[in-house]
Amino acid sequence: MRRQPSFTRADRLETLMLDEVERLLSYEVRSPLALTVKVVAGRLAPDLGHLRVMYILRDGDGTAEPGKPLLDVLEKAQSFIGRTLVEALDLRSKPHVVFVFDKDAQRAQRVEAILAAERAKRPVEAEEPADDVPA
Repeated sequence: MRRQPSFTRADRLETLMLDEVERLLSYEVRSPLALTVKVVAGRLAPDLGHLRVMYILRDGDGTAEPGKPLLDVLEKAQSFIGRTLVEALDLRSKPHVVFVFDKDAQRAQRVEAILAAERAKRPVEAEEPADDVPA
């Protein structure tokens, strides 16, 4: 019997594509608004034709939503990113790239920030060894 791989070509390409999208948004897209985007996840279709990029905003308290100017920048960058992915990863066809704001990841980031602030407020207590624990 032939053993099934635990990952597929689409899984490997998805990782490479997301890294490349992050790089393109940071260095190639000529809008300063693109620097506010942090790619958190993505989903590549098994036929490699569609890439859904989940993102959050880098600077924020977890309550901010992307504004119309940022959405316009991402919409205009979709085709450029697709073409660049073809060249960078030597793909046969251009994937259709779609950006989706990840509200759940943004909320999780906000909760983590609140918890970190609460931890910083608490005084650090020195742990004393228990007397009844054998050494």
